[in-house]
Amino acid sequence: MADLAADQLQAAADALVTRGQLLTWVDKQESDHGLDGRVLRLAEDLALLSANPDHLAGACAQLARLDQPAVVSPMPSRTLIRLLNSVRPDHDRPAELLERHYEHRRVQVLTVLAANPHTPRAAVADVLGGLHPAELAWITEKAGGPDWLVTAAAAVPVPDDEDDGVVRLVDDDELGKHPDPAAVLQSWLDSPATGELLSRSEVYRALVKSRYHTLEHLRQIPADEILTRHEPDIALKILLERCGRNAERWQALAAAMTFDYNDEEITFGQLLDSLDSTPTPAQTS
Repeated sequence: MADLAADQLQAAADALVTRGQLLTWVDKQESDHGLDGRVLRLAEDLALLSANPDHLAGACAQLARLDQPAVVSPMPSRTLIRLLNSVRPDHDRPAELLERHYEHRRVQVLTVLAANPHTPRAAVADVLGGLHPAELAWITEKAGGPDWLVTAAAAVPVPDDEDDGVVRLVDDDELGKHPDPAAVLQSWLDSPATGELLSRSEVYRALVKSRYHTLEHLRQIPADEILTRHEPDIALKILLERCGRNAERWQALAAAMTFDYNDEEITFGQLLDSLDSTPTPAQTS
């Protein structure tokens, strides 16, 4: 259709964007889980159908405003690593990790935009400057886009103190070589990866399993992750110490553990604090 009716399709796309104000940015709301998908689909459609430089530049600008991906390298597993090394020896490279959770879509769409001859190169270059290092690596290694795009991505300066942008989860043997293992665990919690649905459980699992975690680390993790998903024996020991023989605290715990999908997510620390506010019964002689 693009070959048979290019002029008509371009005119239709131009009219739809203008009348529908489709490139007017609306800040993402907490409950709007589909915004990223809508932006990606619109940009991809315009890349294929539009010949309007302003609209194509607007699509680039919307891509630039999307959240950064969370790129996580999982805890090493002898079986998994051996299998992947024989099949995909580059499995731990940033570009490969980006694809693992389907987080390469932004740069994939940017590549399609760059291939449209009507897209201003300056608009694409503006997006490149704000990309995650793994996204830049994906363009240079996997995109198969125009040569000028690959060259521009490779030329984006990276600060001297910045690594490849990957949160690398390591086991306790590796953590023990670090002068401050607890600080490394805290850096995992502070990473954007803990806010991304597909990565955060991986981060929490690695942290809870580590012998270097502290109660302060656990307090920052969502309560349902601690109680139902990762090493429940650890939570049980802490709760036994907090509640003891205090029936009111056990009742408060039971009430606090009724997690519904739409409820506000509380941390394990907030859960413990709510138990501490329950008075201890007076001792009788």
